Amino acid sequence: MHDEIQQSTLQTLAYFDIFDYSLTKEETRRYLYRVDNADIDISCFDLVKHLKQLQQLQHIQHRHGFYFLPGREAIVAARQDKVKIIEQKMKIAVKGIKKIRWAPFIRAVFVCNTVAGGFADEKSDIDVFVVVRAGRIWLARALATLILSVFRVRRTKTKINNRICLSFYVTEDNLNLEKVAIKDDVYLKYWLAQLIPVYDPDNLLAEIQRANVWASKSLPNAFTPFQPVSRWQVKDGRLSIAVKRVLEKMWGGGYGDLMEAQARGMQKARMALNFMSAQNEPDTRVVVNDKMLKFHEGDRREEYREEWRRRMATRA
Repeated sequence: MHDEIQQSTLQTLAYFDIFDYSLTKEETRRYLYRVDNADIDISCFDLVKHLKQLQQLQHIQHRHGFYFLPGREAIVAARQDKVKIIEQKMKIAVKGIKKIRWAPFIRAVFVCNTVAGGFADEKSDIDVFVVVRAGRIWLARALATLILSVFRVRRTKTKINNRICLSFYVTEDNLNLEKVAIKDDVYLKYWLAQLIPVYDPDNLLAEIQRANVWASKSLPNAFTPFQPVSRWQVKDGRLSIAVKRVLEKMWGGGYGDLMEAQARGMQKARMALNFMSAQNEPDTRVVVNDKMLKFHEGDRREEYREEWRRRMATRA
């Protein structure tokens, strides 16, 4: 058990080191990566003992309350410098999500990827993960895209910095993301663990966590109830609830099916014109169907996995 905890600690710090991110002792415990899904249950108090032992062995270092790999002191300041960047991007995310909460059939919106992880830089966009009602994914995407385009906060090919990227939608009956995982997908596991529920009136985060047990086996302490700070939360008002109910009732039956079919046809026709897309490749960078719309052309999960392995190998 002693060796497993130390190895898990090194694996955890090595992963976050890829993104120049140091961890507090509480974060190290929360994001502790289980070695081969080993049964590890450790308190913060006990973890500190192991962290001190790893320091004595010169496997890790500690500064200003943060832990990191040897020779990486600079990432402590780098992390602190990003606090203002993340706060700025979350403010933009909240403003944008307040707009699209009005769109019918949108069940929840989560900030994800680099902003949720705390890794984003000034030039980064703001990725969101959108859960929609089953049978209305194309219509919900069309409406969300239209709304953010009107307010000029949607990411485009040429406008990226501080824009909201609507690149990942799933239906409420398709929350298990294991089907799009690559082999040893460490990035996707942490991606799921770090989702920030900005708009989640029905607590779908809990359902997402239950649906992705395959990931929680590696990160059991991270898949726990999470309540973001109040300034990062968007709630429904009476008017937004009323508008959504009216529209969902109008478009919930046969007429809505027709609109969904039209939205699907128009969007697929436009996608067909993108000859450089990975949508026809036999991988999961781009997924297009009635239960998932995933557009991650620049998917770097394999790169991150190999870099994680390399950093661990140098510690062996």
